[in-house]
Amino acid sequence: MTNLRVALLSSCTIDYLRQPLAMSLKSDGLEASIWIGGFGQYRQDILDSNSGLYKHDPSVILLCLDGADLFQDLLEHPFEMSGEARRELVRNRAVEAVSMCETLAERLPRTTVLLSTVAVAPLNPFVGLEYNSEYGIHEAVTAYNAELSALARRLPTVAVVDVASLAAAIGFQNWHDPRMWYLTRSRWSRTALHALAERYTAAICCSVGRIRKCIVVDLDNTLWGGVVGEEGIEGLKLGEDGIGRSYVEFQIELLNLHRKGTLLAICSKNNAEDALEVFRSHPAMRLREEHFAAIRINWEDKASNLRALAEELNIGLDSFVFLDDNAAERSLIRQTLPEVLVPALPPDPSGYRTLLLELAARHFYKIGITAEDRRAGEAYRAQAERRKLETSATSLAEFYRTLGMRARIGRADAFTIPRIAQLTQKTNQFNLTTRRYSEAEIWSASQNPDCAVWWLELTDRFGPNGLIGVLILRRQQQDTWGIDTFLLSCRVMGRTAEDAFLAVIAREMGASGLIGEYRPTAKNAVARDLYPRLGFRLLRQEADAGLWEWKLAEASLMVPAWFEIELASSALVSAAV
Repeated sequence: MTNLRVALLSSCTIDYLRQPLAMSLKSDGLEASIWIGGFGQYRQDILDSNSGLYKHDPSVILLCLDGADLFQDLLEHPFEMSGEARRELVRNRAVEAVSMCETLAERLPRTTVLLSTVAVAPLNPFVGLEYNSEYGIHEAVTAYNAELSALARRLPTVAVVDVASLAAAIGFQNWHDPRMWYLTRSRWSRTALHALAERYTAAICCSVGRIRKCIVVDLDNTLWGGVVGEEGIEGLKLGEDGIGRSYVEFQIELLNLHRKGTLLAICSKNNAEDALEVFRSHPAMRLREEHFAAIRINWEDKASNLRALAEELNIGLDSFVFLDDNAAERSLIRQTLPEVLVPALPPDPSGYRTLLLELAARHFYKIGITAEDRRAGEAYRAQAERRKLETSATSLAEFYRTLGMRARIGRADAFTIPRIAQLTQKTNQFNLTTRRYSEAEIWSASQNPDCAVWWLELTDRFGPNGLIGVLILRRQQQDTWGIDTFLLSCRVMGRTAEDAFLAVIAREMGASGLIGEYRPTAKNAVARDLYPRLGFRLLRQEADAGLWEWKLAEASLMVPAWFEIELASSALVSAAV
């Protein structure tokens, strides 16, 4: 279980969030040590470098400010402030929030700050005047939240959690408990506290890479209404009107998840040709075959098919969410594959879309979308084509040359840091040390002159694989670097990309020596022999790690001849170091 140090800062009493947050995090395998700032003391806690906040050295800070606190003057004296005075108040509050986050980024550069949007009660003194006069508070709240959005895009250590939308979804009367406010100075009801805990857990899990990767769907009465083998394509409930529209909208949201980087797969007991014909021919289908990374349509038990899907996609069963209208099938998967998340679908398909949106907010939460996310499904389908080529080649060398691989290598920047952090968080197999880093930590490392963060992109005849490799080096001596992190996505394992990557980086860093570390885990045995294979000699073997040394004077690192290498500066380098 991963340990986290979490700090809670708020403009009001936030102590009651501790227990539901700790329980929610624990359900996702995260044990949290939670520190809570004093009532309304977030400014002092942030500005005082000797405060308990900095002594706790949190990995995540929740800065949960409330609209009623930030705009107290405006709400208590609504008609004594001119329009310009109200706008000045908003600017001041936004500038203060930005300044607080900049201070945290400077003092805690490896810490992720989750900053909440604000809302105010819809029943307030401005009812009727809102939008009809210079009086109003909606404009103030909107302007303040917009400043938070701009801040998050500028500072990689800050992410915005949209608490205002969460309050709107629950309803403000259920969100705010007046008795709790008067008795304890806490703004939130019990319902709100649990909703906050769930939403913050989703954001924290996203920041450390603990999100589900794949939605596996059944077909009959799940993706469409009816049984295609009995009713035919024309008899299915799927269209623009009536209950058929609910299936269309369910598909639309699945397609949206696909476009955000979630993998889609099919697991259905059906005649394959009948089922696939629906994708190919039905005019109301929003999803097509190409949107699915893997498909299992047969009459085998679904537990076996899910295991096969996990093997084909090379991801764990704990990455799956399984959606099936059949209660018996759901029960089977829960009993035989407890790692798979199996929610109960509503009895009425009109609730499918809402359930999917709730699942997305909790288990597929994203604070950013990388180029690799957008291409995820396409990349997995291309991987299947590469496997076909590999089986037809007469030798590995022929396979590598036929692939036509082009590697592009560069240093971490604002565009690549999100993907680099994502890879450190989720890559398990070809990962020599399995150190997990947040975007804030990668950003901090990239700014350190004694540290270098490199990335690798790979393209071949089947298309781009995206950013699939990371090397993080830390200086040990003048020209000797320690390899803190060396990883490759499972999509490109077995293609010698690691040889090319390390050889180019050794040259670009002017390294006379490298110290490599291998920390064995239950999943990374595939990388065990990397260093001895590349000519490193064993320096020291410890209980949980082996240290390996390479010296330029003793061995060369070669880029395999089947690679074309391009630096991000567009300079081509030779195939040897």
